[in-house]
Amino acid sequence: MANLTKTVRKLAAAALLIVGGFLCVQASWLPAKAWLSQQLIKHSWQQSISIMAQQQMQEEQQQQQIRSQDNTNPHSLSKPIAIKPWPWADTFPIAELVFQRIDKSIVVLNGGDPTTLAFSAGAVAPFNQPAAIKPFVVAGHRDSHFAFLEDIAIKDIISLVDARGKMQHYQVESIDIVDATIGQFPLIADERSLVLITCYPFKGITNSADERYVITATPL
Repeated sequence: MANLTKTVRKLAAAALLIVGGFLCVQASWLPAKAWLSQQLIKHSWQQSISIMAQQQMQEEQQQQQIRSQDNTNPHSLSKPIAIKPWPWADTFPIAELVFQRIDKSIVVLNGGDPTTLAFSAGAVAPFNQPAAIKPFVVAGHRDSHFAFLEDIAIKDIISLVDARGKMQHYQVESIDIVDATIGQFPLIADERSLVLITCYPFKGITNSADERYVITATPL
């Protein structure tokens, strides 16, 4: 009987170790996936920035020749380069956000659909144009790509780099918790603000959440 009890205890301990290991793998999978996808996305982002810089250099040389000939001031014709982070991707990087105080950065994909948000934060249409005279709205999951938003504070500086390599600095002006079932978000359609959205609370035990954590930053 004593031997049987010892055997049962050993089996129970082994089962607990297996279950615990499984839970650890599950808990670490999301951060690992977020890290891996972000490396691929950053690589394609750097490629697009590099190609865009080369195009702008060539265009500038052509414009100088035109100006020397007829004294005109031609406008830039270069368009952002869309490079997919992997061949089957339905999206591409369009901006990079840099959070100076907490030393974080993330490359933003184009689109706010579930597939896009599974791999990174995404810019939500029609507010997905960094240089437009309207808000630039970025959504991300609270348990992976936007988990660090709970560390953002009022007056923090956020830098946005667009596909042309231009940088715009923003300062956090408000942090709101909004009931998503009501649908009232602090957006002003003609304001050049940066709005970051994720589910709330950050350490929620369920996959669904009725509240949203909304950070609004204004350009400096």
